Amino acid sequence: MANEDARLVALAEAGRRFSTVGTLDELAPVAAELALDVLAASSASIGVLEREHGILRVLCNVGELADWEEERPTDETYRVADFPQLAASAEDASPWFGNLGDPEVGPAHHELLERMGMRSSSSVPIVVGTTVWGQIGGARRAHLPPFSPADVAACEAFAGILGAAISRILEREDLQAMAYRDPLTGLANRRAVGDRLEAFFHDPAIEGSIGAVVCDVNDLKAINDRFGHDAGDRLLREVASTLSTAAGTAPGSLAARLGGDEFCLLLADASEADVREASERIAVAAEGLPMGAELTCGWARATERPGDAPSATVAARALLRLADAAQHRAKRTSRRSSTVPAAPATDDPTQQHPALVEAAVAQLRSAGGDVAERLRAVATVVGHHVQAGGWAVSRRIGTGLLESISHDAERGVGLAPAAVAVQGVQVDPENYPATLHALEGGTLHATLGDGDPAEQAFLASFGYEEILGAGVRTDPGTAWLVEIFGDAVSAPLGGHAALLRALVELAVAGADQLVSSHRPIAEVVVATSPD
Repeated sequence: MANEDARLVALAEAGRRFSTVGTLDELAPVAAELALDVLAASSASIGVLEREHGILRVLCNVGELADWEEERPTDETYRVADFPQLAASAEDASPWFGNLGDPEVGPAHHELLERMGMRSSSSVPIVVGTTVWGQIGGARRAHLPPFSPADVAACEAFAGILGAAISRILEREDLQAMAYRDPLTGLANRRAVGDRLEAFFHDPAIEGSIGAVVCDVNDLKAINDRFGHDAGDRLLREVASTLSTAAGTAPGSLAARLGGDEFCLLLADASEADVREASERIAVAAEGLPMGAELTCGWARATERPGDAPSATVAARALLRLADAAQHRAKRTSRRSSTVPAAPATDDPTQQHPALVEAAVAQLRSAGGDVAERLRAVATVVGHHVQAGGWAVSRRIGTGLLESISHDAERGVGLAPAAVAVQGVQVDPENYPATLHALEGGTLHATLGDGDPAEQAFLASFGYEEILGAGVRTDPGTAWLVEIFGDAVSAPLGGHAALLRALVELAVAGADQLVSSHRPIAEVVVATSPD
């Protein structure tokens, strides 16, 4: 009865005492002391889930502690992979309790109880918003009865009060951390991935290695359409749990949601076999996702800046692009996981032209009568052949602004997508002399080290190394421009300038021009090319 009185007092005091603390550092010991009474436990702890690293970090221990336990530990962590209940999403999170002899107690939990000198334990999730923030842990010695459903139910009520207090504190003090965290899944976000990669590639004399696994949720749009966006969000949180568990098996790793249906796992100092196995393991683990969803994964690993990238930003983008290209390759070949080499450099880019021409003409014949659609076909084919970092089709009416009306929407993994590669964005071509020239029926080409200074500044700003463009005027009032953007993964673009211009002019001329001659297709394009 004394324990029951202490429990009721702790529950009654929780809201009042939590309202007097202003930081998580102050809140953790207060919460742990109250949890000790709520659970009538021998010891209690408060832990926070670092989902991006796949671990639970203990903030505070109170009560009867083992010799190795610290009240305010500096590095007491547990892998989510060893404690499956920690990996649950907010919708599936539920309390857990068990005894030393229970078959449900896994080997890691069994070993922990023995090290603590305890017989039974309980774990109650702390939910903040749409994610599991952490857990309240409790343990009892052998002379006490095991935890009961009533014990755990009381702690669930306590966890609800604690979760509200944590949410209040986070809103006030965690603005910096929120800038690096995906709010839906609790994983790291694109910015955190970019910072980690750029830090790794900062010094050209790189020591160690870094691996990237990029994952894509297959048919997320169809799932949203059929089951609703709430179901889609739940699916994304399930995927996040899979990535978080994988992160916990590799020290120093980082699990992130890049945005939409794209996820990423960064692995520090992992061998090629380790990165490949991590990619395949994630894809296999995802076979149990709800609504029949699946993951396709691609991976890449670097021990130096990919493609001799001139800066850390470009190198970071290139590594993710390699992993993303591998993911697309895996999807095309119906595989769970894949890798892909960088685009092979060639001294004679015209060797690629026959295959490129055939592919472009085939797309043009099926593109229909819309000029924008045909130009999009050209940009898609050329971009694919050179493994471009992106492309854009833009239009200028009269002397107005140049407006991007179509762009590469499939390569969303890059850390700094170009401004003109976003549909509807407008720029003033008067500020870009080379672009202005191309709009009159010419070409533009620039690299970070050569070309128009305005184009070079653009490349430096958006993480690209090279730009190739070709324009055409359809009438006195309308001009079109196709731009291909190259990065450290792409093949050199300069040797394709004449061919790109010829294809652009052919696309504007219309599909009827492709069948008006009995000459081979390559000759039709060559004949259209400028001298």
